[in-house]
Order: sequence, then C-alpha cells, then structure tokens
Amino acid sequence: MSAKQYLRRIRYLDKTISSKLEMIETLHAQVTKTTSVLSETPKPQSPEEQDKLAATIAKIVDLKRYLRQELDEFITLKAEAIRLINSLEDSRHRLVLTYRYMNGYTWEEIAVAMHYTYQWVHRLHGQALKQFDKLLQQQEKS
Repeated sequence: MSAKQYLRRIRYLDKTISSKLEMIETLHAQVTKTTSVLSETPKPQSPEEQDKLAATIAKIVDLKRYLRQELDEFITLKAEAIRLINSLEDSRHRLVLTYRYMNGYTWEEIAVAMHYTYQWVHRLHGQALKQFDKLLQQQEKS
C-alpha cells in the first residue's frame, strides 16, 4: 500500500464515522419525536407502530455497534500514522501531512497556514509522501 492510500484511509474512515453519527442522530430523533395530541386520554400505540419503533431501535443499536468497530480501527490507524509522521525529519513534511490527513485541511488552507504558495505546498506534499512511504515500507519489513 502506498503512503497516499494509507493516509487517505484515515480521511475516509473519519468521513464514514461522521456520516454514521449523523444517521444515528436522525434515527434517534425519529424515535424520540413527540407530537402534541389534543385529547383527554392518550391514544395507545398500535402493534404496527410498536414494531416500527422496535425495528428503528434495533437499527440504532446495530449502527452503534458497527460504529464502535470503525472507531477502534480509526483510532489505531490514526495513532500509527501520527507516530510515522512525527518520525519524519523535515518539520515542513510533518506539518503538511498533519494538516492534510489528520486535520482534513484543503490545499488552499494548508498554503495559508504554512505561508507558502499553493504550488509549493504540493511540492512539499510530494516530498513528504516519498519520505513517509520509505518509513511505511520499513515498518512493513519489520
């Protein structure tokens, strides 16, 4: 696996986890949604409504279980990537990879943060990936 593929996995997992969290929030809101009814006696839920509610709760539980697994993978992968990035010699390389893959910055945001041109950021990124790739290959061999 190349350095870019390895680091992109972190961004992909981060976005996947965020998406699932939104899904869980939406389902949770649907389950807890209350509507006002203007009657003296509350209307009992029909068996179909109870089944729907139970199915939605089961989906939420399943999503949370799957999310925990993805979070574990994400935390492990990110910690390892941070360790490898921090072992790069050039601080500019560490910074550009951290901004891009750990913080999710755009190229323009990286250029502004580092006070470099857009082109120079891309050049630094290429250099950083080469160095990261060497570290990754060394790790795979050992």
